[in-house]
Amino acid sequence: MNIFSGIEYKILKDVNVERNYSGIEYDSRKIEENFVFIALDGANVDGHNFIDAAVEKGATCVVVSKEVELKHNVSYVLVQNLRQKLAYIASNYFAWPQKNLKIIGVTGTNGKTSSTYMIEKLLGNVKTTRIGTIEYKIDDEVIEAVNTTPESLDLIKILDKSVKKGIRYIIMEVSSHSLELGRVETLEFDFALFTNLTQDHLDYHKTMENYFLAKRKLFLKLKNKANSIINIDDIYGKRLYDEFSKQDKAVFSYGLKNADLTGEFLENNQIKIEYNGKEFITKYNLLGNFNLYNTLGAIGINLKLGESVERIIERLESLKPAPGRFETVECGQDFRVIVDYAHTPDALENVIKVAKNVKNRGKVITIFGCGGDRDRTKRPIMAKICEDFSDITILTSDNPRTENPEQIFSDVKKGFKFADKHIFEPDREEAIKKAVGIAKKNDIVLITGKGHETYHIIGLKKYHFDDKEIARREIARRRLKEQKKEENSANR
Repeated sequence: MNIFSGIEYKILKDVNVERNYSGIEYDSRKIEENFVFIALDGANVDGHNFIDAAVEKGATCVVVSKEVELKHNVSYVLVQNLRQKLAYIASNYFAWPQKNLKIIGVTGTNGKTSSTYMIEKLLGNVKTTRIGTIEYKIDDEVIEAVNTTPESLDLIKILDKSVKKGIRYIIMEVSSHSLELGRVETLEFDFALFTNLTQDHLDYHKTMENYFLAKRKLFLKLKNKANSIINIDDIYGKRLYDEFSKQDKAVFSYGLKNADLTGEFLENNQIKIEYNGKEFITKYNLLGNFNLYNTLGAIGINLKLGESVERIIERLESLKPAPGRFETVECGQDFRVIVDYAHTPDALENVIKVAKNVKNRGKVITIFGCGGDRDRTKRPIMAKICEDFSDITILTSDNPRTENPEQIFSDVKKGFKFADKHIFEPDREEAIKKAVGIAKKNDIVLITGKGHETYHIIGLKKYHFDDKEIARREIARRRLKEQKKEENSANR
């Protein structure tokens, strides 16, 4: 078995390098007898430091990206740019499972997760694999998500397992990082959806132009440009559409008007969908234009897959939010608590505006923070958005990682103008407790930034933390206090 077929490599030491291996891993802890160990050089950990441990556990081939001491009686292979070439090594080992699948890629700043859930739901009772921020789901098997788009080796393993389970459709979020780092290097996509592009990840991409060009790479990996589904209400989406529709007029556009597929909200929880000269009106349980855009994109994918528009429309009634996406926490309280993943300026503004448009609402109390070791330029922008659109803002912690929280808060506070409109509570648990405590009847407590996440990252460690769990507990405590107060009043 030559797992290095198709790439440049140099054999530093040959101990039957073309043998049949039992497995392949880049994590030395997962190595077993007769495995290949990929010594990836990462941002925080250098795999070359774990070669001894990998060999001790049974590795018979070590793949490196730099010269190392050849002290073990195993094969050593040098591969330059190893992280990108890993996609080829993995594909060779698993016999290119991607060639037996229909792969749907979804990219954009916001809406990727919701779109993948919607695409899957609108497909009906079809076995699928869904890969993204919340989880990796192979039919009914769920694997914890480490990255939005897995490392190439992990991705190929998922595709291999999908083929073995008889799955045809892969629905996956494709991040800009994955496109730049080569995680999807060996994939050709059958369909690609572009949701939008707004400020995020500039710590990595530096400029919006670089960020856009990274996202654009997904569409360069399409087998057929006609299977592009693009939101033309977004300026970057329009740019993509203008470019690729010149190559193929069948490129598919969606938006709120003047597109191949359009939609609008009606009264009484209904929406109108227009496609191919026909109008369809149906019940719709989601709120906000961002959900409508995601729904239109999902419809577009399903239309390209060959589903009838009538059947798709029938399934719209049962659409629900993805976990942590404008998700309601309901514990019998007389005010609303909503958890949302919004962690970019655009997403934050959108969810607050949707909350502001809820009928018969009281005040909107928004909890937000900004992640550490990430784009610092968006922090004051997000503060201004909260101050402009919320009645009360509570600034708190949100995955500070290795950055000093005081620096994060200092950056955020530069966007505030009115001290009486915001509360500073660095402890996230206390922030949620405070918001629940001050909420009055019909108020909306909007907890943003973490959504589905069940952890808080401080330093390099993850600690259990679930916004929904904390909110439920604090609501229960508040209701218990209110009940005791009522009982004491009745007994006087």
